[in-house]
Amino acid sequence: MGDTTTDIVTRSLERLAERVGDPTPQVYQRLFARLPQAEARFARDVTGDIKGEMLSMVFGCLMDPAGPYQVNLVKSERVNHDGYGTPNHEFDSFFQIVKETCRDLLGSDWTAAEEEAWNTQIARVTSITQ
Repeated sequence: MGDTTTDIVTRSLERLAERVGDPTPQVYQRLFARLPQAEARFARDVTGDIKGEMLSMVFGCLMDPAGPYQVNLVKSERVNHDGYGTPNHEFDSFFQIVKETCRDLLGSDWTAAEEEAWNTQIARVTSITQ
């Protein structure tokens, strides 16, 4: 029996944690470079706790995108983020930004199977919740 997409994503996150530790700063640096308008939405996050919690939620959703908790979480967060002025396309792009950052941090250790698994999980979580 082969690895599931969840297994592959989980292992890549484990390697990332071993190599980098917390990738939160790199993820948000990329987010703000790509979507500068998003930075103002984090003005109240003086400790970085909100950023860390959001990233943790993304990882949880990517490891179980069809789980009832994850589906409902993403649905409700879409509404919450809309209230902060975040359009759906920006909300969805955060998942890609996380993937790109993880891929870059893992460098040559990132595999084609990981690319495919991450893309599959991102498509699942974003399509289920729209």
